[in-house]
Amino acid sequence: MGEHIYIIDTSSLIGIKPENFPPDIYVGMWSDIENIVKNGRLISHRYVLEELRKYEGKEDEILKWAEKHKNIFKDVTPQQTKLVQQILKKFPSLVDVNGSVEADPFIIAFALEKEPQQTFLPSQKIVVTEEKLKGNKIKIPFVAKDFGVTCINIFDMFRKEGWRW
Repeated sequence: MGEHIYIIDTSSLIGIKPENFPPDIYVGMWSDIENIVKNGRLISHRYVLEELRKYEGKEDEILKWAEKHKNIFKDVTPQQTKLVQQILKKFPSLVDVNGSVEADPFIIAFALEKEPQQTFLPSQKIVVTEEKLKGNKIKIPFVAKDFGVTCINIFDMFRKEGWRW
């Protein structure tokens, strides 16, 4: 199997924000993150960037990092739109009914989306989120599991990559 592609959720980006993991101290961590970003293996959805912009720490360092790496935040595709409709038909409580677009169903749809051209060694898409699977609570891990999508947290991503600093 090819290398993993990680689709990172807002909660995981907030979890590793530079205020908590300063780049001058966690040099190796940020260097490894930059490398998988450059290799196109750490991606997200544009709705995650929008959530970061609305996040209470609007001027925090993770937003600055995200704005500097705008290319990792991908746009909605027609295939994702169809997948989101299927996800929300089955799990309507995945999103709040406050009217604003949320990233969660798009993160899962992004993981389910088939690549237009299949490579010789296909990559597995893995959702990275800090949300936890708790009973039948409708969160990303619960819905992802139902659709057969692997879900891990940021530190499990580091372990999967074999990173040690």
